[in-house]
Amino acid sequence: MSEISKQISPEEVGKRLLEARKNRRLGQEEVAQALEISRPTLIAIEKGTRPAKPQELITLAKLYGRSLHELVSARPFIAGFAPQFRITQSATILPSSVVEATQIFQRACENYLRLERWLDLSSSRSISSPDYDVSRNDARKESIARMAEEIATLERSRLQLGQGSLPNLMETLENEAGLRVFVLPLDEFKIAGMFAYSDEMGGCILVNGKHPYTRQRWTIVHEYAHFLTDRYREEITLLADYERRPLNEQFADYFAAAFLMPEAGLRQRFRRIVGRANDFTVADLCQLALQYGVSMEAMTRRLEQLRCIPAGMWDKLSADGLKPSTLQSHLKIKTPEATRRHLPERYTRMAVQAFEEAQIT
Repeated sequence: MSEISKQISPEEVGKRLLEARKNRRLGQEEVAQALEISRPTLIAIEKGTRPAKPQELITLAKLYGRSLHELVSARPFIAGFAPQFRITQSATILPSSVVEATQIFQRACENYLRLERWLDLSSSRSISSPDYDVSRNDARKESIARMAEEIATLERSRLQLGQGSLPNLMETLENEAGLRVFVLPLDEFKIAGMFAYSDEMGGCILVNGKHPYTRQRWTIVHEYAHFLTDRYREEITLLADYERRPLNEQFADYFAAAFLMPEAGLRQRFRRIVGRANDFTVADLCQLALQYGVSMEAMTRRLEQLRCIPAGMWDKLSADGLKPSTLQSHLKIKTPEATRRHLPERYTRMAVQAFEEAQIT
């Protein structure tokens, strides 16, 4: 134990213990009682002025749900890791689910940093991305949608993506925007995705590997919007009521629609379908959603927004009992399989290189 704890300074150990306690949402008095020490002594441990004893470290690791290795090993540690969350529906999620998801995300990011340092490689965050200021935008729905449309168009142009669909979305944002996209299964199904940013690690996105293909793609671009507009925000955002979403969440969804289904390209494809058959059917809608890798609801609402089809069409289809999965089965349309687990391509290459150089086993 003493040999392990000497790998890093008491100050660094204290910093990690402080972060772990905060992530676990435990008070100083509660932890001090568990250790059978005074609160001032715990404060001294977290400041690094009083080194933690081996048995105290073992107790704290169990209390915080961390491995002892995480707390004392000489590995990258991201201080102040406070990702923004996106949940899929109006619901309450358990604090323990938030803690677990945060730890999964943080470990993935820290492992990425560790590989970079082992191999002495420059970071992918060196790719420059703009930081758009939308804070002065007014709160009207039309204004938010217009701003999202403009920025999505600018990003499509900057990344030279044209006006078509994006079948290789994750790879595009990793290679062209410098993001780190992780797809990992989360036990809490209601958590769709998470975003975190720091100058040390750059922009990172976690997507729930248990979600369907179209939802995963939407979540990735939704989180990309946060990267472009409020990357330094250091708080967790839980959407408790879909109809009363914060402005930044409304913006992110409008951006996702505009980025995945660009106006010019979608209008052109819609006109081509209508011109060929002089009609636009539900089957056409299903095929169009498949081509752009979005849900039928997302495609319908986007076409409504662009006034290609009458407003309220999705609500009408839903009221009539439309089930997209049943329609897809009837039309023999096979939706792409969801990605259950994905690590950034660069992460995988670095891991292979580290293994070949005997850095890892």
